[in-house]
Amino acid sequence: MFLQEIDFASMYKEHKALTDFKGKSSDDWDNKSKEMAVSVQRSPYIDDFISHMDISAEDIVLDIGCGPGTLAIPLAKKVKQVIAIDFSLKMLEELEVYAAKEGITNIKTYHIGWEDDWSKLPLADIAVASRSVEVQDIDKALLKMTAQVTKACYITYKAGGSFVDMEILDFIGKKIITKPDFWYIPILLYKNGYLPTIDYITTNKGSVKSSNEDEFVNSLIWSLGGIDDKQQQKAREYYRSHIEQNNLHPKPFIWSFIAWSNKKGISLQ
Repeated sequence: MFLQEIDFASMYKEHKALTDFKGKSSDDWDNKSKEMAVSVQRSPYIDDFISHMDISAEDIVLDIGCGPGTLAIPLAKKVKQVIAIDFSLKMLEELEVYAAKEGITNIKTYHIGWEDDWSKLPLADIAVASRSVEVQDIDKALLKMTAQVTKACYITYKAGGSFVDMEILDFIGKKIITKPDFWYIPILLYKNGYLPTIDYITTNKGSVKSSNEDEFVNSLIWSLGGIDDKQQQKAREYYRSHIEQNNLHPKPFIWSFIAWSNKKGISLQ
């Protein structure tokens, strides 16, 4: 593939260890569960995600990092069964509330994450991981996901190395080490013999919320894992001058949509 062998798996792990965008804990997501349950239901992003998939009414789908059912609930209306896993118990509880409200009975939940033992999970036809592949060892995770299905895998991963606009970071004086970008994934899949396809989904908003000044600052703190008092003051200044006065809200996200067959050397297209 290259003139000299490059160990992209190790490169990813080194990059991941250094980035300022550290993965959130299960407790972090537990605390975020109620807010997310309301905000992510029936989003255009989900329609885009599902429209990129090849699914049938007889399929069993594994949803990894399912959250409050953002993707699991709509998929359950189209397939035989959804196996929904998440390391946040509160997220699974919100999913079950959402499913009951929608009259969905074909979802089986498991309180496990990427790093846990999956031996008790049934084999699925298709696996999905929507915005949930923030793992320390991406090569291992991709192989683990692929081994769990008989047909195909579909994931989304942030395009670009920051969850916060670089313009905002520059304004508040926050220097960061960016996160690993999506291109690691297709390269590693190809290295392992798979032929991934890549598309893109644009959302109407990013991770930084901006309906009011306090929400904007708190959202920055969540995304960055903390900012100091001076940076918080600059963030408030940014909100007033850019968002409140000029309606320049944070840019929407672009998510890479990566799909591959579980069969080596076979493209889904």
